[in-house]
Amino acid sequence: MLEYIFFHESLRDRFVQFLQNHGVQMELTETEGLVVAIPDDLDDTLSEAIEQEYDLLLQAHPDVMDGILEKDVAGVRVVLGNGCPATIRFDPDLLARVLQSISMEELRDLVQTIAEQVEHPDDRPLCHT
Repeated sequence: MLEYIFFHESLRDRFVQFLQNHGVQMELTETEGLVVAIPDDLDDTLSEAIEQEYDLLLQAHPDVMDGILEKDVAGVRVVLGNGCPATIRFDPDLLARVLQSISMEELRDLVQTIAEQVEHPDDRPLCHT
C-alpha cells in the first residue's frame, strides 16, 4: 500500500474525491495525520495522475501548508525491515524546501532507501561494483 499523509481535512477530502472519481480503492486512517492508503499495484498512468494530484494539492494551497508547517510537524512514513511502519520526522522548513524540488513520492523513496541502508549498512567503497 502507498500512503499519502495530510494534516488538513479539506486537502485529504479533495484527494479522496479524486481517488473515488477514478475508482481507486482506499483505506483512511488518522494515526499520525490523516492517511490515505491505496494499492501499490495500480497502472503507471493512474499512479502518475495520483502523484500529480497529491503534489498539486500540497503546492496549490500554501496557506494551508504554512499553517501546518508552523505547527512544527513534518514527516515521512517508511516500512522497516521487520515490516513495522515508522515515521521519520523532519524540520518543517527543510521539508518545505525539499518539496519545492522533488515530489513527495521521490522523497518517500529516498527516505525508504536511507532507512534500508541504515538497517543493512554497506561500507564498501562507492566505486565498488
